[in-house]
Amino acid sequence: MRGLVKKNRGVGNIELMDVDEPTPGPNEVKVEVAAAGICGTDIHIKHDHSFYTPPVVLGHEYAGTVVEVGSNVQDIEVGDRVVSPATAYCGRCYQCKMGHVNRCTAKNKRILGVSLADGAFAKYLVAPEYIIHKVPDRLSLEEAALAEPTACVVHSVVESTPIFPGDVVVVQGPGTMGLLAAQVARAMGAGKVIVTGTSADSWRLDIAKKTGADLTIDVQTSPDAVEIVQGVSIADGADVVIEASGSAAARRQAMEFVKTTGHISILGVQGSPTDINIDTMIEKELTMGGTWGTIPSSWVITLQMMASGQIDVNPLITHRLSLDEWDDGFELMETQKAIKVLFTDLS
Repeated sequence: MRGLVKKNRGVGNIELMDVDEPTPGPNEVKVEVAAAGICGTDIHIKHDHSFYTPPVVLGHEYAGTVVEVGSNVQDIEVGDRVVSPATAYCGRCYQCKMGHVNRCTAKNKRILGVSLADGAFAKYLVAPEYIIHKVPDRLSLEEAALAEPTACVVHSVVESTPIFPGDVVVVQGPGTMGLLAAQVARAMGAGKVIVTGTSADSWRLDIAKKTGADLTIDVQTSPDAVEIVQGVSIADGADVVIEASGSAAARRQAMEFVKTTGHISILGVQGSPTDINIDTMIEKELTMGGTWGTIPSSWVITLQMMASGQIDVNPLITHRLSLDEWDDGFELMETQKAIKVLFTDLS
């Protein structure tokens, strides 16, 4: 079979090439991939800005159908439609035992499409049964391929952010994570959801409106953005700000958007230091938190919310390509001309 492989360290070094078809071990399942999304991590690996162990077949946002199971597999059957997180956590380290399996510290942990485990940019992959989740009947496999980024948002917004009914929530950045965060905040009972972006995000802000945002703000053309947010709130700002852009400027503006005694959730990764006046946190008695990846409960909640229609990922799927068109797909993501690119022909 063919797979999109990061062959060596360095910028580039990605090639669509013949790779061995995987065989599941006793506790693993083999999945025929129906759809796989390009993640920011894949872009970072392309440019040698992220952890990875080459050679490795890239891709970790996927959904597919089980075609073979190992001898010890108990709950997954051939024909099941499935998804999974990327990381096969060890279950033995301190963080795993404390329930933080997303922060597993095992040195040899397998991460699909990243380290020690080939990923979803191929016709087949194998994954351990214990990380597999079944896809609800109501969801298509294309929709389910976005369960992984959605679960990351759910872990941040549902499991780690104090949103209460009627709250004003500002989401900064109308990319995949921001658009999902706006929907999740709405589902949690937010009274007003405001999505901010730049002038280059105008078409993404239009999608934000279509997926439930009450208000969108172009922070480049609206010098009174902070006043607009304050005008919507009965306090002196938003109850919660979710920073999903990974922008230093947005992180600084989050401190202005949020009300006194409010909360800021950091969802976007910047990849470099941010110059922020931390005294503002003292003066406004703010709380701030960040999250990384997912835990098993994130997936249960995510698939329930997607199946119930509380989260609609279809407007976020802007391009469907074959694996042969991988270079075009990466370019679309890198130039921000796409929200989510799916490879739907991986043969």
